[in-house]
Amino acid sequence: MMPDNKSYNRDMATRSFMLRLTLVGVALLCSALAFLLAVLIIVPAPAYRLWQVAVVVSEWSLWVGLLGGLGAVLGLVAVKQGTRWGRLAIAQGLLAVAIASVPSLQAQQIARANNINLSLSEYLVGLDDSAASPAFETVTYATVAGQPLKLDVFRSRTEGGARPAIVVIHGGSWHGGDKTDFPQWDVWLADHGFVVFDIQYRLAPQPNWQSATGDVKCALDWIRRHAAEYGVDPQRIALLGRSAGGHLALLAAYTPGNAALASSCGGPDEPVQAVVSLYGPADLVWGYNNPANPSVIDGPGTLRRFLGGTPESAADRYRLASPITHVSHATPPTLLLHGGSDQLVGQQHSELLAERLDAEQVPHQTVFIPYGQHGFDYNFHGWSAQIIKPVILNFLQSHLAFDRQR
Repeated sequence: MMPDNKSYNRDMATRSFMLRLTLVGVALLCSALAFLLAVLIIVPAPAYRLWQVAVVVSEWSLWVGLLGGLGAVLGLVAVKQGTRWGRLAIAQGLLAVAIASVPSLQAQQIARANNINLSLSEYLVGLDDSAASPAFETVTYATVAGQPLKLDVFRSRTEGGARPAIVVIHGGSWHGGDKTDFPQWDVWLADHGFVVFDIQYRLAPQPNWQSATGDVKCALDWIRRHAAEYGVDPQRIALLGRSAGGHLALLAAYTPGNAALASSCGGPDEPVQAVVSLYGPADLVWGYNNPANPSVIDGPGTLRRFLGGTPESAADRYRLASPITHVSHATPPTLLLHGGSDQLVGQQHSELLAERLDAEQVPHQTVFIPYGQHGFDYNFHGWSAQIIKPVILNFLQSHLAFDRQR
């Protein structure tokens, strides 16, 4: 029996139509998704969750560009097969590629300015980072007001005499977060010869501006008293903090001997030798009056809870709790790292502090990542991390007399 040619042709036409429809649908989906994600690199996020997406997109932007490129290629194939909607996929995909290339292009500029070589292979490793869980020791360094405060110790991987110590302070708007939020960085510092102490501080009850700062100083006192046990040189200690932790690192480093910001466990308040702040607020009055992105975080509300008032009702607290207030010739060397697209703590905090450090002739260095969001170091293998790793290492080695043996 001969096949029905009309029926056969009809079936083939239907299949061809469905294939074209599927092709253009996939092309539009890939290109539209890539474009919407890429827009978050350059446009302020309208909500907190989208800001979190923006952090990921900015630090993994190459993958967004690849998705957009795939959509454009599929769109081109669809156009060649006679589907005009493929042109929209091409346009969206190419725009996504263009926007997603911004972080890579800007990273190259910053890297060249700082004599840093970026590694594509390291960047690509970031998607499959299957390293084993880091080994560390957890210790209670104090019990204050009935609350135990702990720290994680990452011992130096380097043989030799007493090593310099890095005290790491987590972020979380002074009411969240926990020690070892960024464990890869602690391991990395330990691998480079530092003994790392990643500490807790009291998050509640608020206002906790004094207790949080006092807890940092209490941890410093505990580390000095246990220096021999952990192979630490007590005269070579630096603070490193992120976000709210960057603020506490600066404040603790800048206020040794300040009675209003004394150690919460009553120990001596000795100076540290260096401090590193990643996107930490430095001028709380300015920050209250100039919130970075109110759609993402209620900055003024966060400061009111932390300090127990406004710049008008608690002016002395805002002054005491602002690191910029305490800058003097005795201020320790300072490294400031900030993202130019920070939507929680504007980069102006680091700019204002750098100007003040300049005026007082304090040794300091400032590095801005133009595309960088708040938390740009979350991708340990990304462009931002590759830029700041050698900067941090060089700064710490320089100001902690790294090669000195006791």
